Amino acid sequence: MKASIKSMDIDYGLLNFTQHLVSISDFSRGKTSQLFDDVKNNNTEYVVLKNNQPTAMVISLDMYKTLVEKAMKMEQLLDRIEENRLLVQANNVVNKTDVSSYEEFDDICEDLGFDPGKIESECESVEIE
Repeated sequence: MKASIKSMDIDYGLLNFTQHLVSISDFSRGKTSQLFDDVKNNNTEYVVLKNNQPTAMVISLDMYKTLVEKAMKMEQLLDRIEENRLLVQANNVVNKTDVSSYEEFDDICEDLGFDPGKIESECESVEIE
């Protein structure tokens, strides 16, 4: 049994589609082929109900690929936003730091009795995963 419901707008700028409801029992009543043909040919989306509760969604492979691509782009955008936020935060810390209080690396090594050349060569052999 297929019943239309009013259009559902998801305001992410990504999706705007009309949903159709289909009972899970329709799959065992021989309507699966008709439903899948409608999904494939008309790019129709269906919400599958189990015990009158939305449980799953049937969408075309093309729609799925589009959603995955858009989700990946969104993830990349969010990563860039986070990187920029961290850069701003780091710049704020640097701008507030008094560089006249910095000590030279070689001076610190000398005070602590370390060989700066040995430290640098050891750092080159360290792999960070």
